[in-house]
Amino acid sequence: MRFMNIYSIAIVTAFAIARPRNPTDSSFDAVVDRGSFEIPSANVRPKFRYWIPDASVNVDIVARDVKAVKDVGCGGLELLGYYLYGGPPSNGAGRGTYAPVDWAKYGFGTTAWHTVFKAFVQAHKDNDLIMDFAMGPNQGTGVPAPINSEGLMWDLSAYNATVPMGGSFNGLLPGDLPLARTQYTLSTESLTDVTSQVDASGHLHLDFSSNMTATNATGQNHIVFAIYLIQSHYRAQQGPLEMKGPQTVSDSYINNGSWAVDHFSALGARTMTKFWEDYILNNGTRELLQQVGNYGWEDSVEIEANVYWTKNFSAIFEAQNKYSVNKWLPVLFHRNGHYKQSNPGVWWVTDEADMGSSHIADYRATLASQYQVYESEVNKWVEEYLNLQFSAQLSYNLPMDMLANIPSVGAPETESLDFSDLIDGYRQYSGPANLARRRIVSSECGAVRGEAYSQTLPEILWKVKRSYAGSVNQFVFHGYPYSGEYGNTTWPTWSTFNYQYSDMHGPHEPAWEFYRDQIDYIARNNWVFQTGIPRMDLAIWQKMTVYPGHIQLRTYEPTDLEQMGYSYEYLSPDNLNLPAAKVVNGVLAPDAQAFKALVVRANDSLTLGGVSKLIEFANGGLPIVLAGGVPTTVLGTLAPTVYRQVMRDMDAMTQLPNVHITSSYLVASTVASLGIKPLTKISTNATWYTYWRSDPSSNIDFVFVYNDAMHAAQGTAASEGTIEFQSTKTPYEYNAWTGEKRPILTYEKTSTSTIIPFRLCGNQSTIVAFVASSEDTPVPSVHITNTSSGVLGTSVSANGGITLKIGSTATYKTSTGVTRTMPAPPASPFTLTNWTLTAEHWDPPTNLYNYMAGANKRNTTHLLPSLISWLDIPGLQNVSGRGYYSTTFTWPPALLSSSSNTTNTTKTLSGAFLDFGPVYHTLQASLNGHRLPPLDVTSAKADIKTYLVEGLNTVEAVVATPLGNVLRPIWNSLMSSGEGPASADAGPSHGFVVPPLGRYGLLGDVVVRPYWEVEVGGEGK
Repeated sequence: MRFMNIYSIAIVTAFAIARPRNPTDSSFDAVVDRGSFEIPSANVRPKFRYWIPDASVNVDIVARDVKAVKDVGCGGLELLGYYLYGGPPSNGAGRGTYAPVDWAKYGFGTTAWHTVFKAFVQAHKDNDLIMDFAMGPNQGTGVPAPINSEGLMWDLSAYNATVPMGGSFNGLLPGDLPLARTQYTLSTESLTDVTSQVDASGHLHLDFSSNMTATNATGQNHIVFAIYLIQSHYRAQQGPLEMKGPQTVSDSYINNGSWAVDHFSALGARTMTKFWEDYILNNGTRELLQQVGNYGWEDSVEIEANVYWTKNFSAIFEAQNKYSVNKWLPVLFHRNGHYKQSNPGVWWVTDEADMGSSHIADYRATLASQYQVYESEVNKWVEEYLNLQFSAQLSYNLPMDMLANIPSVGAPETESLDFSDLIDGYRQYSGPANLARRRIVSSECGAVRGEAYSQTLPEILWKVKRSYAGSVNQFVFHGYPYSGEYGNTTWPTWSTFNYQYSDMHGPHEPAWEFYRDQIDYIARNNWVFQTGIPRMDLAIWQKMTVYPGHIQLRTYEPTDLEQMGYSYEYLSPDNLNLPAAKVVNGVLAPDAQAFKALVVRANDSLTLGGVSKLIEFANGGLPIVLAGGVPTTVLGTLAPTVYRQVMRDMDAMTQLPNVHITSSYLVASTVASLGIKPLTKISTNATWYTYWRSDPSSNIDFVFVYNDAMHAAQGTAASEGTIEFQSTKTPYEYNAWTGEKRPILTYEKTSTSTIIPFRLCGNQSTIVAFVASSEDTPVPSVHITNTSSGVLGTSVSANGGITLKIGSTATYKTSTGVTRTMPAPPASPFTLTNWTLTAEHWDPPTNLYNYMAGANKRNTTHLLPSLISWLDIPGLQNVSGRGYYSTTFTWPPALLSSSSNTTNTTKTLSGAFLDFGPVYHTLQASLNGHRLPPLDVTSAKADIKTYLVEGLNTVEAVVATPLGNVLRPIWNSLMSSGEGPASADAGPSHGFVVPPLGRYGLLGDVVVRPYWEVEVGGEGK
């Protein structure tokens, strides 16, 4: 229901899809049809994760959902069978135990799943889109398989028995006792592998009285550990009989849910891929997928285990480390698994100086090598069997070096939730990916706990911009739920995670029709930042043997690098064996990030291989900064003679002139003293970030500039400053909101750099392109070097000069040295008042379970002398929907009494800007029936010169809201798959909280800012 039709002319541009020339090429050199900056192709556009509850969904509605994302500008969808997040009990409290359909019939990998999958692929072909697909249900970790398959996940289970000093143990090994909860320090000398003494019945006889020594006689007890290799039988999707609802007995393993495959062997990978070959990619599906497929994909690994293991791990460990892991197994039972008993309250440690941590480091290094075997095998299969690429969220949540594993797949993916939107965290992830020359660093973006149905698009854009600053350049948004009918579900639609996480995007949202501007904005940024090669100033060494599942803190904590404009990324010493990791002319990785220096901190961990590379790079002339001193920790089990040699080698390296030791962990001043200039030297009173990409094919350098206002209220934190770019090419602005490319006309140049002033609102960004030759718009021979805030804008004039748009008294200076002060125009800015608001209410249906007809819509009209939040308008406190605003103003406005020209303002006033301020969620506006260009949500203003008419002018605007406010009164009545936020195992104590109140509507003054134009000619006038 709408009361005006001005938005029926909303801009819709078609974008075609052409397959990459080599679909498996994941490098910077890949030839990909990206479309144009104005109209990016589907290859670079963002996607939504598409959740379907199971394979009972209606394929016609699946096709409709695919078409819906095309209509708002997405490149496609990523298909994921949700299956109640795997099903109980591992799906977590409040996530649901009831499936309204039989999973024996509609489970992953069944005939029904094949039908849905093929229809999903066909829908992408029909709409000229590309698609991603999860390799299994839930998080993509497994497939149906026989329960005794050796390609499923393995685990260790430990039990123990205490024996008094000098006593004996004679009996069956323990196996029915709880895991130990008593702390002991184990004598290294006494640790003995007695597996060979266990008979076939599990009986063991040990007499400790005959083997007493001075060492072990001082202990408290003997401990007998019984450690079993077991199959974990972790479910990726529960079998039907573990679920409540109309379930039946499965007639084969294919109908009995999915098991997590072994993620530490090639056999685990083959177990997964063989199932795809046999049961999903048949009957023409493979060939169809090859036409529109993009990525096979796996989520972050959250498989529960006591200790991650694979069947042949002991033999692999011994081959890699030259000693047996068996006697050290007790020390592995903390922080080497996930959930279960992986992090007990009491740990077993040894009496070694490092309490056994060297053996844990060896275990984790071996585990990482096997994880890479798994990921590489899946990646190889996707490339060779499907002619596509593989994407995965690698290693966080797991006890291993995340950075070491990132190059294992073609398109590594991070996420905004577990990386806490932390730019420093993204740099840890993107550093190895960029060194591996991966064209795409993707992000699962948008999940926030407690923001279901209340997340705003400006918040998503804030996450996107922080991701760009961390060298992330593609996005899969979280998420788009299946829009069709599903059992035991209420309005507004079937929802994942029981309303716990944001967000449920789609046509049930009032704003959905207005997503296009924001999606196009992201697509154009992606077009730029998927171009060429990322460039960085510094590499920072980082070696961690375990990586947290939720990253909240910076690794390099000081902010001196950002303050001085230095960009940086992290590298693990394991990454230094990549082909691009070479030093040429004192630069590390000239074919990738082109680092000018490497920073190693005194508290960093070294590896033998890493030290070898460090010395190689130092001898190659790379500047190396040892911040805080020389590191002394070397991971792994080393002979004392080897450790001493490492320290001698490090000491010798410090004697080189390009190796610098600092007493402080702050490194920016030292780097500057070496004559290393940042690619972008920032001078501002705020926090600005940049991200530089160089495109050798076009000889264009692109730079993302972003004013980060992370903790500031919306509409605040505007700042200004300058950035000195290490380029002397011609600067252009690429406007990602409109697709325009315009020369930047205000800057200064040195012999090696260009200095550009910026005024940026909070969270505003822009793209600067340095072009070797002029683009379509000619560049004036004279440019401006400085202007005051009274200049509202600049443009190239018809005669090849510069037009300044003066909104108040302004001073400018040209490159020829001319300085001028211009008077204010004869009219001041004025605020629009007396608005009419027609609020389109999107109310819940009378029967919440009858939701396929959508919201009940009705209109109310409100006269507003000034603009205020809907929370302050009677009758709109718990309303979601759309707001249609209108008002008028007279042009030209009244003259200032002090104006020297009081007879003909139409000749002195050239035009005006219409300024809406920041946008809460979405905004589209028109003047006199003409749609304004897409508006930057951080500063929604447009030049309205061409739309003004003499006399009465009509401003119309439409805003749309999230559904959060209307859901608040019925929150406890909502259901999805029979579970709701008020269910017994849900509620606020488990994170199922009522959406926060949203301040909907046009919130600030809408201001018309008149200007007059001043021409600056080539001769400096």
